[in-house]
Amino acid sequence: MRILYISSKKRWGGVASWMLKTARGLQQRGHTVWVLSHPDSKITSEFPKDLNLVKHKLGFEYNPFAVNYIKKFIKKNKVDLLVTNLEKEVAIGGLAARLGRIPNIRRIGREDDFNNSFKNKWNHQILVDGNIVPCNALKYGAKARASWLNIDNFKTIYNGRNPLIFDRQEIDKQRKEWGIKENQLVIGTTVQLLKVKQVDKLIEAFSALQKEFENIRLVVCGVGKQLENLKKLAVDLSVTKEVIFAGFTDKPALAAKAYDIAVLNSALEGFPNTVVEYFSVGSAVIASDVGGVSEIIENGQNGFMINAHDITDLMEKLKILISDAGLRNKFSENSLKTLTEKFTETKMIDDLEAYFSDQIKKYVKLR
Repeated sequence: MRILYISSKKRWGGVASWMLKTARGLQQRGHTVWVLSHPDSKITSEFPKDLNLVKHKLGFEYNPFAVNYIKKFIKKNKVDLLVTNLEKEVAIGGLAARLGRIPNIRRIGREDDFNNSFKNKWNHQILVDGNIVPCNALKYGAKARASWLNIDNFKTIYNGRNPLIFDRQEIDKQRKEWGIKENQLVIGTTVQLLKVKQVDKLIEAFSALQKEFENIRLVVCGVGKQLENLKKLAVDLSVTKEVIFAGFTDKPALAAKAYDIAVLNSALEGFPNTVVEYFSVGSAVIASDVGGVSEIIENGQNGFMINAHDITDLMEKLKILISDAGLRNKFSENSLKTLTEKFTETKMIDDLEAYFSDQIKKYVKLR
């Protein structure tokens, strides 16, 4: 198969990570894959050397120059299938796919990608041939927002990650770079620093607990619009020495392994790559019960789920895990077992490869 992904985002997000991971997985199986990305995006600047990058701006929605560029690329490179995400990508890429007579598959990252507007409905129903979602909860949430959707046209393919092993030396080096001492317990989160991720509530909860547990530290890995506000909050709460803003990490799995407790306190998610990343290294996880989190976490068995808007719930679960090393170890063992049984990268690529192949065959029959 010859596949073209389109990504117009400038910042790095969950769908971008999925695109690069699946592009590599498919390419390793002998397929040819390109990723078209904005020249000034984080994806482009950090693009892996082993993948095929196409740098091009999409511009405004339905931009005829971008449509023509992609159509020519499809023809020249004999592309079999297109993958889009955002509505602008659907509008431009979908038109190019129609002109190039190939299927356009939309990868949905969040249920709020949909609404009941005429434009959204037209774009999706006319220019999209199939949909991939990372969890069942997302397709039902999308249906609730846009009643015109046909959820039978959605394919659930869970985000996958193969188990990863780091030696003690690597973990200790990472903790040392953060300034963590040997007897200190690390609560960590790896997220984009946006309001919806609610890192402010995590800092507030940490600040309250730090008065009782002086040996705890909070590490925040990520960048985003809320960084300065979060730093100011740490100053206001007098925890500037105890909260470490570690910035962007290109080794999120190592960061997760260096956490003693891994947290995702988001108010809105699809099926978060972050939780899968945490599970891939056997983290003891606390995550808000949003999106498809309940499809991976069995509360009290392989992690804790909390009310996304209840800081007291977050504090209580943190306190339990801070105090109970045995429970942290239980969650660690069970999270890795869950990942190995249900959410490996190998299974994700198997499912994706079969789905893309079926869509191409189906489209050929319709032509």
